[in-house]
Amino acid sequence: MKRSGRSVGEALCENVVPELAPSLSSGRLCGKKSILITILLCITLISKSSAQLFLPIDDDPFGVPVKFNADSVRKLRIFSIQANLEYKPDGKIIDDRGLKQYFEFDSLGRINEFWKTSVKNYATDYIDHPAVYRKGRRIRGEWTETVNHYNYDTTFVYYYYDNSNRLSCMRECDGDYYYSWYYIYNEDGTIARQTHTKETNSGPNREHFRIGVQTIISQEDFTYTRFSAQQVKLFCLNDEGKPYKEKMMNFDAKNRPLEYREEYTAGGIRTVSQWKYDSLDRTSMISYTSNAGGDYTETTNYNYDSLGRIESLKRYVNGELKDEFSYLYHNSDPVAYAYINRRHLELGIDIVKMDIRYW
Repeated sequence: MKRSGRSVGEALCENVVPELAPSLSSGRLCGKKSILITILLCITLISKSSAQLFLPIDDDPFGVPVKFNADSVRKLRIFSIQANLEYKPDGKIIDDRGLKQYFEFDSLGRINEFWKTSVKNYATDYIDHPAVYRKGRRIRGEWTETVNHYNYDTTFVYYYYDNSNRLSCMRECDGDYYYSWYYIYNEDGTIARQTHTKETNSGPNREHFRIGVQTIISQEDFTYTRFSAQQVKLFCLNDEGKPYKEKMMNFDAKNRPLEYREEYTAGGIRTVSQWKYDSLDRTSMISYTSNAGGDYTETTNYNYDSLGRIESLKRYVNGELKDEFSYLYHNSDPVAYAYINRRHLELGIDIVKMDIRYW
């Protein structure tokens, strides 16, 4: 439930899978077009429809890394998920800075709060330890222990819904100012307008927000041309009502995305996103190509275990293996309790442990 709760393309159909893969990163989030440290999280639940708890996500304005399937969250009675992030560079010990990301849901399975921590600053203590002797024999020499004490910044994002169960506003609290996205929908559920604002809070705290001063940063309108049940063209209009981007979206007979072709009016920038599915209707491959800043291709392949859960995932960038994910489960539990990502290019391992609370 990012950017618009449903992406602009997804609003055309409830089963649309947006372009970007979900990502949790060790304190940093990178989109599909800039993947420095990205940890994919696509946990497939055991069901006839192979519904996913964590879904692919379109670019999120606040860097919220995961889009959730509200129906799956509700059926599993999940109240919250906290991801604890660690990183181990090759040849070094685990770097645990205490970074966390937290997601909370309402009784309908909709996300209503997200927060993440980042390191603001830290102080280092050096603790000298004497040599260790046993029975008069020295078994360890003197050594100095380095201990870092971290101070954190926390960014909060809150979600609000209309009477039709659509995301009407998402608001970020990061310091003295608030940044919000507001959404207006057409009768068919597609997004008609999104407005980005900067606001002050005249309420007592961030949980009880009341708009003080509001400044509009940008406003976008969207129009659609439907050529058939499986082909729709989206026009993105700027503040002056002029199109700056067009996207042709093709779907299969099950309303799943097959290909998105996106073209910007200026600069000749083009992107193509494609999806493939296996015989059980699960996503087997997602690819993305772009000519922005040079030719770029990213391909993600999904593998599932005998219970239908995501077992491993490999991401290739320009044909070279970049990320390799492995997921860990307790027995037949449908949700992974942890996963690791082997960064083949950056020579390190991401370790993500998830604490899940239920209603």
